[in-house]
Amino acid sequence: MNRIHILSRFCRAALPGPRVLLVLWVVLAPALRPVSAQTVESPDVLMQHTAQTMFKAIEHDQANLSRHPQQVYALVERVLVPHVDFNRAAHWVLGHYWRQASRTQRARFVAQFHTLLVRFYSNALMALLGTNGFSADMLRFLPYTHVSGAREAVVRSLIRQPNGTEVQVDYILHHGRAGWQVYDVTVEGISLIITYRSSFAAEIRKNGLNGLILTLARHNRQLLAVDR
Repeated sequence: MNRIHILSRFCRAALPGPRVLLVLWVVLAPALRPVSAQTVESPDVLMQHTAQTMFKAIEHDQANLSRHPQQVYALVERVLVPHVDFNRAAHWVLGHYWRQASRTQRARFVAQFHTLLVRFYSNALMALLGTNGFSADMLRFLPYTHVSGAREAVVRSLIRQPNGTEVQVDYILHHGRAGWQVYDVTVEGISLIITYRSSFAAEIRKNGLNGLILTLARHNRQLLAVDR
């Protein structure tokens, strides 16, 4: 069983088409380098600045990353995870089930959801590297107007695909104690979080929240075994 098959139950449903899987790493690449809220106040400046840095880092080590999946996972954990608000994402993705969950269930779900997303983005990166279609000019940011004091922001961009068409990708950010963090991404208007919510809700209705957590844990263990 390969990693794509294991991911298919939750991850394929969360995207509007197979080509988006190949650009999803680039979707979140702008939020990757640790930059404090004091250093960069505007979310669009943060994303543009760090996108340039991340593209250079990937291009420099592209061949090595393509051959070693575990290094890709380590890269994602090191540079992406600090800039994703997993608790906020988990709250949104579970909807009213989050309010019904115990503190222990919330912690267990966040841990498994964290692992699922890291595996998902890592496999998106590996798929992208495998196409040899990675280039710094595939990402273009759209004009952004920063509202002083705002705690929510949407930064819009266009991703150029190999066939020349462009996909609109919006980054949804929240400003909290850790500064600006991404908690959702929309691709051509389709929210990753909302799509996961639909998939997870169906699982919860069938097997309960603990059943969903166990299912995610099983999928994550299978993915880990594939890459060893």
